[in-house]
Amino acid sequence: MNAVSWDVLLALFLGSFYGAVFGAMPGLTATLALSLFIPFALFMPPEVGLAAIIGLTATAIFAGDMGAVMARIPGTPASAAYTEEIHDLAQERGATYALGISAVFSALGSLVGTGLLVVGSLGMAAVARQFSSFEYFWLVLLGVISGVLGSPHLLKGALAFALGMLLATIGYDPALGNPRFTFGQVNLLGGINFIVALIGLFGLSELLYQALGKEPLLPRPPSSLLRGSFTAYLWEPLRLALRERWLFLRSAFLGTFIGFLPGAGSDFAAWISANLKRTAGGSREQVVLAGTSANNAAVAGTWIPALSLGIPGDTLTAIVLGLFLTLGIRPGPELFSKNLGLVVEIYLVFLLASVLIMPLVGYMGALAAGLATRLPRKVLLGLIAGVSLIGVYAINNNPFDLYVAALLALLGLLLRLGDFPLGQVVLGLVLGPLLEQHLMVSMIKTHWNLLSFFERPVAILLALANLALVGSLLWLRLRQWQRLRALRNLAQPDREG
Repeated sequence: MNAVSWDVLLALFLGSFYGAVFGAMPGLTATLALSLFIPFALFMPPEVGLAAIIGLTATAIFAGDMGAVMARIPGTPASAAYTEEIHDLAQERGATYALGISAVFSALGSLVGTGLLVVGSLGMAAVARQFSSFEYFWLVLLGVISGVLGSPHLLKGALAFALGMLLATIGYDPALGNPRFTFGQVNLLGGINFIVALIGLFGLSELLYQALGKEPLLPRPPSSLLRGSFTAYLWEPLRLALRERWLFLRSAFLGTFIGFLPGAGSDFAAWISANLKRTAGGSREQVVLAGTSANNAAVAGTWIPALSLGIPGDTLTAIVLGLFLTLGIRPGPELFSKNLGLVVEIYLVFLLASVLIMPLVGYMGALAAGLATRLPRKVLLGLIAGVSLIGVYAINNNPFDLYVAALLALLGLLLRLGDFPLGQVVLGLVLGPLLEQHLMVSMIKTHWNLLSFFERPVAILLALANLALVGSLLWLRLRQWQRLRALRNLAQPDREG
């Protein structure tokens, strides 16, 4: 593979654009995009097909932010981690600035992830091999704690998270195989599809919220903002990167670490990183910065176990590994000894995707966002409704999913009217099944011995991390309560005077 040849560069650009379209449209996920592309990749030269796949995977996660910016509809589960913040940021500073932060920090996070992919493929993957169900339980519990205690409204956040976990129990028990809460409906045996839930709770509920006339979908930006779009898109986010360089580095390293843990992926990385900064009282820019840096660093991180061990880091790399084997390329330690040139070329394509392709595709999306704000409100709402419904139906080609999405849209509307955070519901849907699965697997194989969760060194470290997180979050809550109490005391008039 020659990373600088014209056919490879063209494949990289077209693959990135293809991934961006699928990532931006709710329901058309990066996994679906890659699955549809694989049959064509088999008939391409290996270097061209791999370049297109790398571009697709590098931009599809980032492109999910476009729907969140424009209409509070995340295109991917990773974007749902900070949808509220990036949409509010677009309302306040303009869509160009919000997309600029997403594109710049996605590119920078991917760059850090690529660097760690280059220098740590063997060493870092060796750590991931030590993880069993016990370590994964504590890791998922870390996300649960940060999600519940990190909500701005503790009680409402906890209730919303519990609701998400309750919805996640519909379908077969992952450990014992018993159907739960299906009410005799065969279509519910597989549970509620996560993408259907995402579109219903965020997308369709937003349309209902707009129909009630609660707030404009997206204000028309001033002409001065459109004229200075390149400055708002690139230079202002770069200045933010300089100011928040330590937060960016922490988020990117955390995202890469979570990414190379098999099965974790960019979704989990985005939720963990964004929730940690949200809990610490970070601004909208800081929460979006943390989430976008982590999820795109995780994309490169998922390739670490895939290349060095032949273990997929997520669904996307599992599909890629299947393509590798079909092409006669065997991932693992032998790949670095027998096909080192191929590995280097993969690194170079990742580098090009991070530095050139992702910002370019993002800027095209920013220009499209500026044009979309000029559309009549009813037209824009109709387009969003059409894309959302098509996305819901296209997932399983099942009309039943449309009814599920409609019910979840009503639920999302009620939650929004009650000021409950929708992100916590989605977090419960993501982490609930993982927590239950790793808990039940651990308990069954140890015959319900709770002490087994504290017998492995890495598990003990993660358990202590959970304890430290609970203590730090409660301390932050106490500090916030004390500050609010002090402000109330200052605001009260001096009755004695």
